[in-house]
Amino acid sequence: MKTVKRYGRIQINAPSDAQWLSVTTPSGTQERVPTFDQQAYDFHYDRHGYEDQTPTGPVDRCARYTPDQEGPYLVSDEKGNVVDEFICTPSEHPGYVMVSGKDSRYFACSDGSSYVPIGLNLVGCGYDRQPAGHEHFRASEALRTTGMIQWRRWLSELHAVGANYVRIWLSNRYTEARTEIMGVHDLAAFARLDRIMDLARQYDIRVKLCLEHFRTFTDTGHFAYKRVVDADNGRQLTDVEAWFNEDKWNRRWLEDIAPYLARYHNDPVVFSWELWNEIDCGDACFDSVERFTRRMLPEVKQRSPKNLVVNSLGSMDEEHKQQVQDAFAAIPDMDFLQVHRYLDQGAPLAICHADPVAFSLDAVRRCSTGTKPLILTETGAVNDRHVGPFRFYPADHGGLIFDDVTYPPFFCGAAGSGHIWHWDSYVDTQNLWAHFKPLRDALDGVPVDAEGFEPFEVQDEQVWLLGLKGKTMTLVLVRSRADRWDHVLRDGRGARPLEQIEVPVAGRRAEVFWLHGDSGQLEQHTKGWTLNGFRRGGILKIQQA
Repeated sequence: MKTVKRYGRIQINAPSDAQWLSVTTPSGTQERVPTFDQQAYDFHYDRHGYEDQTPTGPVDRCARYTPDQEGPYLVSDEKGNVVDEFICTPSEHPGYVMVSGKDSRYFACSDGSSYVPIGLNLVGCGYDRQPAGHEHFRASEALRTTGMIQWRRWLSELHAVGANYVRIWLSNRYTEARTEIMGVHDLAAFARLDRIMDLARQYDIRVKLCLEHFRTFTDTGHFAYKRVVDADNGRQLTDVEAWFNEDKWNRRWLEDIAPYLARYHNDPVVFSWELWNEIDCGDACFDSVERFTRRMLPEVKQRSPKNLVVNSLGSMDEEHKQQVQDAFAAIPDMDFLQVHRYLDQGAPLAICHADPVAFSLDAVRRCSTGTKPLILTETGAVNDRHVGPFRFYPADHGGLIFDDVTYPPFFCGAAGSGHIWHWDSYVDTQNLWAHFKPLRDALDGVPVDAEGFEPFEVQDEQVWLLGLKGKTMTLVLVRSRADRWDHVLRDGRGARPLEQIEVPVAGRRAEVFWLHGDSGQLEQHTKGWTLNGFRRGGILKIQQA
């Protein structure tokens, strides 16, 4: 008989006309599992490393299931006929990510262990234009990608440093299985996504799956343009307001995303389902997208009830964004809260112009409700008004911008690290993967949701001191104010070693996890701790007396 480990994943063949299968658990309960079309593909690469796919079998009807009880399972079709059976065996897998029952500001897993999402946006892989002929510099419109070569390297880099989270856009070129006719899908794209999700499972990385990002039906030059055709009459849609508000299009959208939800229904590798990237930034008014969000969150949750559901808003760089953040925070079915904010010197809010630590602290304080987890889920640095990646990224070999957007949010009270956007043009190009490791190491063994952490700040002219005081330990981020992008990258003033930095938190012992590439000395004194000889900073982990 087949076996699958607890919280593992099993694929089950279904009758060709089945819409669902019924799984009987060891306790006798029954779960209905959706089915989907599946086709196997071979992935192969030419001498350049460019990827191609070839189907290797017929289109089959399948279902996938994750057992969370040990013992025997029976699988039946819609008529009650047993079509499969298997035994679930023990495993050490922690299970699903959920909002913690101990402290609703944080996440936990099914087994009670805490989960802090440390990672970044990994939205899609790059494509290269191909030559138009043999003449130098002439490119055609043809695009090719190295595909899984990129994904495998990125995910293995994250795993090597202990990162445990990525966000993927399902609507990016590589994983977009939907077509201009809603309900018609590309099985080759699903095969690509399956490969990515299998790698994430292998590397212990949870994935936020963002379902959609389009903003307009009419602006064909916009990066978020989408062409949608009404299958009933062959006409192209032009009215985004109607799309968000009319029941017909809401139902069509649910049908269109159904194959994604069926494939990863109740899959523990899914951190959450996200309806939309920055849903308030398109052609529709906020009232329309808010109502859509209120309707669709429970619809998606119903289709994958063991996974979290969420939605996102555009960068919080204008004062009116507070209203929309508050409106989303008030939606009961929003499992956790998100905020996006970037270093943007063209932003209306002045706090976005200079110091990422300051704007991270401000964003978390503005958007936290104290009742749900909050994450700074998009951040980084951009040229004015997001016209491109930040002009000083190429000079930032030391990753100081990375550190300033990744570390502070957690120490301000967020449930995870900051999740930087520019995975390709910055993190990968500058090889900054190792910068995740000090945070991951500092949090090793810390029951974040059991400590009752309360954020605090100690004022110091030379460093930021951002702390979390808990029941048995205190965590403090120490970050040099001089080691900032404008001082170092723009003005050419290298950060000098800092001496006699006092951290006035008493404890019986402490350990420092220095930011990547830094080092220094730690001394204990009667009122706390002294740090010497460092340039950048680190995390002080203090065990209380």
